[in-house]
Amino acid sequence: MRRSLNLDLSSNIGWSMFDPDADVGRRVRFGTLPFGKADGEEGTAHIARMSGQLRDWLDDLFMVDPWDAMAWEAPFLAPHDKVNKIKILIGMVGICFAFVGSRRHPMRYVEVPPKEIKKRMTGRSDADKRDVIAACWSLGWKVKNDHEADACGVGLVAHEQLFPKPRPQ
Repeated sequence: MRRSLNLDLSSNIGWSMFDPDADVGRRVRFGTLPFGKADGEEGTAHIARMSGQLRDWLDDLFMVDPWDAMAWEAPFLAPHDKVNKIKILIGMVGICFAFVGSRRHPMRYVEVPPKEIKKRMTGRSDADKRDVIAACWSLGWKVKNDHEADACGVGLVAHEQLFPKPRPQ
């Protein structure tokens, strides 16, 4: 099996599942986990709920649709980012590391820098979100938002690294 789960980590998590051995219609699947703020949610309660939801989702999905490797977009932090945003981005990465490093699910993984995603999808490392979405559509992947597009881009970059094609002898 050469299946990978690929994530775009943010307040709404985009995911893609790459399975080149599946039937044509199931080789690339994708979606969005809407982990936005609940009504009246304050401070770190949002971060705690979101973190728990991601971990539960990973465990639940793995039970019904397991994968061999995992990849996620490396967090991009800017100097003006607020503390809670940093906690969310770093926390999500920590959950991914905990998942792939657990004794229940040991697997290969890779973090993919945002510029590599843009370059692989559009040919330009400075592409904007609309360009990445358009690149997905040109491949027949009818993504609904930039989170799904980024997760598909993570998958394309990661799959080549996680499952390299054998070189002819």
